[in-house]
Formats: sequence, structure tokens, C-alpha cells
Amino acid sequence: MGVALNRAFERSVLSNAEDNLRNQILLLIANIEVVDGKVEVPEALPEPRLGQMDSSLFAQVTVKGQGVVWRSPSLLDRKLPILTNGLGEFSFHHEFEWPRQAPSYATSLGIEWETEQGDFPFVVQVAEYSAFYTKRLSRYQRQVGLWLLVFGGALIALLLALLSWALKPLHRVTQQVGEIEEGYRQRFDENYPLEVSRLTKNLNQLLNFDEQRITRQKEVLGNLAHSLKTPIAVLNGLRYSAEIDDEARRQIAAMQTIIDYQLQSASTVGRRRFAKPIEIKAQTEQIVNTLQKLHAEKNITCQLSMRSDTVFYGDQGDWMELCGNLLDNAFKWTASQVRVTVENSRLDDKESHRQALTLIVEDDGAGIDGNLKETISTRGVRLDSQTPGHGLGLHIVKGIVEAYNGDFLIEDADFNADNRQGKGVRSRAGTRFTINLN
Repeated sequence: MGVALNRAFERSVLSNAEDNLRNQILLLIANIEVVDGKVEVPEALPEPRLGQMDSSLFAQVTVKGQGVVWRSPSLLDRKLPILTNGLGEFSFHHEFEWPRQAPSYATSLGIEWETEQGDFPFVVQVAEYSAFYTKRLSRYQRQVGLWLLVFGGALIALLLALLSWALKPLHRVTQQVGEIEEGYRQRFDENYPLEVSRLTKNLNQLLNFDEQRITRQKEVLGNLAHSLKTPIAVLNGLRYSAEIDDEARRQIAAMQTIIDYQLQSASTVGRRRFAKPIEIKAQTEQIVNTLQKLHAEKNITCQLSMRSDTVFYGDQGDWMELCGNLLDNAFKWTASQVRVTVENSRLDDKESHRQALTLIVEDDGAGIDGNLKETISTRGVRLDSQTPGHGLGLHIVKGIVEAYNGDFLIEDADFNADNRQGKGVRSRAGTRFTINLN
């Protein structure tokens, strides 16, 4: 818009300058007389600037074969460059420059004067400095630029206000997604515009379906466990012959172990996008206290490093199983020390309102064979539940970690021997389990 307006005004300025110079020529011709083949111009000129020395307006008359026959007093001893043009035609030059002078506009007109001796041809030229017109143009450009700047700023502010108003429902949805992720609300509001309300209603239906599915799944598993309890109890209560009693008891125990494992694996909720965060320090301390009582004869020292506001984005039962099995394994195989570290950290996804969780359990036991470490850490690989020392518990831990798309790492721990074996001598490798849940 600014370019178009400036070009239009520039054309207007040039047209104004051309009209003004034409009028000066016509006014000058009205005062010219041709007497005996000579051009006579009165001393009192109709335009005062032509009579002022070194003004901004100049004029001269040129006769073919005679050259310049008259110059306005404003030219002093200078001459305008002779411009050629057709008879009776105005010729306008807006890029007219003459030696050592400022840029000017110039117009010339060729005429024939009828005399008794015949037609007398001559050319009238008028020139004017262009500074007056360029100043007008510059002033106009500044004013147009200022007003367009104000108008553009107001337009941008209006557009931003309209966009903010139009996108406000989406901002509300984004805010409520964060609140649901952080556990401050359970559902989306439904008082949205039509275009957004369909989305929030569908999301609410999805959340309802997810909760109903999990509840139904737990109820089914609970009913199954209750149904299997009685037959197994009956089998345990039967008397078998001496030849098959030991084998029958082993098979019943194996069946119970398999059922417990499969029920636990199936009841794992796993990672959910809108899981409510739960504080887990109290549950973790409860697990530690229970295990210390169970292994009181070993006099185990357990160091728990955990903030009171540490949270887990998942099911409370999953956390109890995950933490409980790892700690039970550590207490079972440690010599005297167990270290537990639980901490939250920021996710790589900056738009997420969640926090990552890292669980580290270390013991100073005999450690795990290197080949077995790699087998346990490989995603999707199942271990033999009869592996000595690391059986069903690690099966459950690994299943929960995979359900939450986490990472499971097993390393040697860093425990030093006591003073009886020599300062700085490592007595046991120990084991460190590191689990990262995103």
C-alpha cells in the first residue's frame, strides 16, 4: 500500500510540475512580441521569480540559426541546454540536469509567429529546480509511512486479539491436558465451541472407557484368582500315595507359582497418557521396613534416598510390585548393605507435564553372572522362572518396566570391603538395578 501510494503521489507531483511549467510558458508567450524579426520581452515579467537573480525559475528563447536571443534575469550569465521538440508540442523533461546546477524539471514549446515578413519560428524553454517538489514528496512519504506504521500496528494488534480469542478454547484444552496429567482433574470440560467440544467429548469417552476396561480387567482377574484358589487348596489337601506325593506337591507348587505370575503380569496397568501421579515415599518406606523385619537376623543396613514429593505416573499396585520385588531380591541376596535411590527428573519432551522416574537398587551380594545380566536387560526375552536366585520376582519387574516403556539396566555395584579384609579392598561385586520410567 505504501509503495502504491508513493508512486501515485510521485506521478501527481510530476504532473503538477509539468502543468506549472506549461502555464509559465503560456504566460511568457502572452508577453512576447516579434518586431522586425526580433523577439522582444518586456522587462516587467508576469512571474516575479524570472526577474530575481539566481531564483528557482528560469526561462530563455531560442531562434533557429540565431541561438539564444533572450534569457531571464534569473539565469544571470548562464544558459539552459537547448531542447529540441516539434512545432506546437510541449516537451517535458523530469530528469533535466545542466552543468553544475541542481536537478531540475524543464518544459519547451516550439511555435511559429506570424509576421508581415512571414512565419517566424522560435522555441520557449522554462526550467525550475525540482527541490520544492522532492521536498513535498519526501514529506508525504514520511507522513504516509508514519500513518501506515500506526495502521499496521493497530491491524496486527487486532489480528493478535482475534487469534487469541479464536484460539482460547485450544489453550484451555492444552491447560486441562496438563492438569489431567498432573492429577488435578479427571475429565475435560465440555462447555466448548462446537468445533472443540466434539474433541473433548471424545477424549472424555476414551478416558471413561480406559478406566472401565482396567476396572473390569481387575475384577475378572480377581474372580479368576478366587476361582482357582479352591481347586488348588483341595489338591493340596488330598492324600497321595508315597510314590507320587513328592512329585504331586512339586507340581501343585509350580502351578501356584505360574498362576501367581500370570495373574500379576495380566493385572499390570502399564503406562497411561493421563495417569494420575501418586506420591510413593510412604509406600516405599513401608516396603523397606517390612523387609528389614523379615530379614532381621541378617542385620541389614538399608539407605533410602528419596524426596517426600517424589511421584510415580502410574498405578499404585504396579509401583508396589516393582519396588517390592526389586527390594525383596536385594534383601534376599545382600551381605549387609542395601542402597535405594528414587528421584524424579525432567522429560526430554518439554511440552509434557510429566516427570521421569529413576529407581536404583543396590546390594553388596555375590552379584549376577554377566551373561544373565544381558538376558534380563534384553526387551521381550523371558527368563526361566527356575533360575536360581533371580526367578519370578525379576519376571514381574521386567514385565512392569516393559508395560511402562521403561529401561532396565543391571550393573555391578560399588561396595568396599570392611576393615577386617583390608582398607580399600573390594570383597563383593554386588548388583545395581537401574530402572528409568518415562
